[in-house]
Amino acid sequence: MKDNSGKILDGQNEVDLKSFFRRIYKNKYLFLISVIGCVVLAIIYIKLATPVYEVSTSLLIDSKGRNRVLGESEYVEGGVGLIEIEKNLYNEIGIIKSYSLIKQTVEDLDFRISYFAKSGFKNQEQYGYFPFEVVLNDSSAQIYGVPFEVKVISENKYKLFIDADDFVVANPVNGTTRQIEQELNFSKEYSFGDSVKNNFFSFIIKRSSYEVPVNSYSDSELSFTIRYIDDVANEYLGKVDVNNIDVQASIFKIVSEGANVAKEKAFLEKLTENYIHNELGSRNKIASGKEEFIRNQLHGISDSLSKFEVRLEEFKKDKKAVNLSATATNALGQTNDLQMQSAKLKMDIGYYNAVINSVENNRNSDEFIMPSGIGIEDPLINQNILALKQLYDERSKKKFFVTSNNQEMTILNKQVQGATEVLLNNLRSAVQSSRIALGGLNSRMSSIDSQISTLPTTEFELLNIQRQRTLYENLFNYLSQELAKTGIARAENTSDTRVLDEARMEGTEPIKPQKTLLFALAIILGLLLPLVKIILWPSEAVIENINQILANSEMPVIANIVHYDSKSKGSKLAKSISNGNADKVFGTYSEIALWKQKESFRELGANLKLINSSGKGVIGITSILPEEGKTYNAINLGITLAEAGKKTIIVDTDLRNPSLVERLNEAETKGLSNYLTGEIDNYKNIVYSHKKVSNLKFIPTSVLQGNVHELLSSDKMTGLLDSLKHEYDYVILDTPAVGLVSDFLLLLDSMDINLFVVRRNISKVNFLEDLDQLIPSEKKKKSYIIFNGALKKGNRYGYRSKYGVNQEEQLVDEKLSI
Repeated sequence: MKDNSGKILDGQNEVDLKSFFRRIYKNKYLFLISVIGCVVLAIIYIKLATPVYEVSTSLLIDSKGRNRVLGESEYVEGGVGLIEIEKNLYNEIGIIKSYSLIKQTVEDLDFRISYFAKSGFKNQEQYGYFPFEVVLNDSSAQIYGVPFEVKVISENKYKLFIDADDFVVANPVNGTTRQIEQELNFSKEYSFGDSVKNNFFSFIIKRSSYEVPVNSYSDSELSFTIRYIDDVANEYLGKVDVNNIDVQASIFKIVSEGANVAKEKAFLEKLTENYIHNELGSRNKIASGKEEFIRNQLHGISDSLSKFEVRLEEFKKDKKAVNLSATATNALGQTNDLQMQSAKLKMDIGYYNAVINSVENNRNSDEFIMPSGIGIEDPLINQNILALKQLYDERSKKKFFVTSNNQEMTILNKQVQGATEVLLNNLRSAVQSSRIALGGLNSRMSSIDSQISTLPTTEFELLNIQRQRTLYENLFNYLSQELAKTGIARAENTSDTRVLDEARMEGTEPIKPQKTLLFALAIILGLLLPLVKIILWPSEAVIENINQILANSEMPVIANIVHYDSKSKGSKLAKSISNGNADKVFGTYSEIALWKQKESFRELGANLKLINSSGKGVIGITSILPEEGKTYNAINLGITLAEAGKKTIIVDTDLRNPSLVERLNEAETKGLSNYLTGEIDNYKNIVYSHKKVSNLKFIPTSVLQGNVHELLSSDKMTGLLDSLKHEYDYVILDTPAVGLVSDFLLLLDSMDINLFVVRRNISKVNFLEDLDQLIPSEKKKKSYIIFNGALKKGNRYGYRSKYGVNQEEQLVDEKLSI
């Protein structure tokens, strides 16, 4: 015998992939319906979802600043060049994405008002073409986030609706907002251009400046919503993205996305316009400051120059001194040179100190800021400044990718601190050197002044006047040229930034919803849902093979009953009619000459012999629910045991729904119910014989209208079973389905062996759990499972090709009749 109980006792729990895939195949229509349903939902979502489009523009930024107003020129001959500082491109990204620039842009475009046209289930935002426009009264309170519905009645009239119970109102005086929780219902008819006033809103709705026919939106519900400008700015702040197209390039792509392409294009165009305008405005502000400084200096120098020119003319006229001697002329030339050098050194010292103060003040700043003014001729200091600038740029770049606690950032911070100290030390050294040089110049000027003091008084006075005049004249010419250059450069108004690509929509389709992705996800979800059901709720699955029984029940499987199709070739049907006397025999039965099926019942009989060596006893056969084959197995087990020489009787104890006999004539035939109710005193009067198997008897029954529990647990039933046990080798009880009623449990104490029929493709896995819970633990030792309807393939009854088939009649009955 094939001992399946060992598998249970060893706790084997194997995964049967074939069974798993069979379950999937069996639920193929569930998978198909699930996939179709998910795809339909995806289609509905695509139809109802608001499409989102991507719009982009690109900018070219001259990072070298070649076109900067104050960065490309040089001073007049003898002057010094300005240091050109490269733009930090990562800072420019931050400027473009800054809240202030975005808020400026949405304010310029007045994005506080959003217009909508609803058609069907879609509420599509409109921009640039709408039957009306709303002009807000900025001095009055405004309600935010609540849709105003507008129904256009005619060319001149409309009706306004609002229905809200929770909204936000802004105070225009201080810019604060307040949450209002009260019901607001408003409905009124207005003419276009009328002022609409309420405690919570104030505006004017007027016809659009361009002609929009009234019937253009006749099928749509029109509405508009007033939004808080800060909320609009934050929304764009979250969806605007700026990236350089290549690490080596200074071309930036600015991307925004939204439901209305025209609105997003207008935003990007205005954003780039404001960015360029702000950059020029900042530069022009610096240039204007320098021009104002130069003009102030020129005003004072011009007055001094005029004063000394008049004084020189008057002195020459009064003293009749026209020319200086050779000594005085030579002294004047040397004095002029030394004065210019002294002025230059003083300017250098002042600039060095300005740079020192700037560096000290910006030690903790994220960006290195150079002070405006003349440049530095010292190449070492210039190199230090540029090196420090590069470190600042590198740190700004790293902040986009790493945290402040990152090791790379720690190293960069230390490098910035070191470079800053080196620059400060070199600047202080330069200041000290310039002061020493200035002291030398002052000594030389003192020496020349000693020579000049020896000149005659008239010539000495003339030399001093002319020396002052020459100094102011040189300064006046120098500042005049600088003013002219600054004005010319500012007049050019050339930006370092220009738009490469005007704002346009990316591609030809919206980026959201993504149809391909949604359909793919719908198919995947449609496959996953049934799969999850199969995996997570396997107890809902029907039993398809023995492995499922072994894995989910503690009861051993005593036999596999091979599946047989009654319509298959080889089946025979014989009919006989009884006479209704004591010599009653089976009347209608199906003789199935299928050797494999008969052999499976023989195995069941052999296994019963092994577990019950006495070869006698009461066998109870049941199932959880009807249609699992308990009666079929009871009949054919009885035939098999009787053919083996065992005196066998089958008793139909299902007093509620008898199934042992196909048709029972209640008027002429008596059964178990008649005996238990006392209509018949001798049980032998309800025992019937099988027509072909002499050792097989059976007791039928009819439907009992009384108390079934009382009769099955009565002493008469117990006495009947005791009598049958003494007269027959095997008493087979065909009991009711244990999942419906508890009749089986009433007879449990009288049974020596309990057989539970589990049918392939009918019984469910959770039935096995019910069985384990129904049977008391002390009774489980004699409880076994019959796997009914097992597939012929894979069973061991396959010796026909080598041994042939037993030529005796293979008798298998489906039903019994009287």
